[in-house]
Amino acid sequence: MAQCSSCNAETVAGARWCGICHANVLDASIGRLASPVRRLGAHFLDIMVPVGAVFTMMMLAGAGGATGNQVAGGIGAIVAAGFFIMYIVWALRLFANGTTPGKRALGMRVVVEDGNSAGFGTMFIREWIGKFISGMIFSLGFIWILFDSDNQGWHDKLMNTYVVKGET
Repeated sequence: MAQCSSCNAETVAGARWCGICHANVLDASIGRLASPVRRLGAHFLDIMVPVGAVFTMMMLAGAGGATGNQVAGGIGAIVAAGFFIMYIVWALRLFANGTTPGKRALGMRVVVEDGNSAGFGTMFIREWIGKFISGMIFSLGFIWILFDSDNQGWHDKLMNTYVVKGET
């Protein structure tokens, strides 16, 4: 049996994460596994911000059309589209640092097996392809997080990543 360097609990030989405190057994400075509830909150934020931006664009454009002031509606839609594009650029930049807007807001990051932050390619595949796969069959890939000892969903398993709370 190995021992957790963070809480001194005995851990199963070969385990990466402590079953008690969820800290990394090999290097506690990597952080602790993020809870499924925190991860769900980040996922919710990652969906709601872009949806809210698109809704705002449509509402501003529609308001201009409804009042008969096409110029105001057009300018409002252009400004809202500009903010949406800035959000996309910011989100892609966060991918390069191993996080998403929702994860960053809730103090989480995605790490690979060696504890380093996931890179852009890993994050892109994990977030777009992996999460699509996780949601395909009744969202079982996301539900898997609740039962997996390392809180990994199918998208995490696909890219060998872990979501930790801590410094972003």
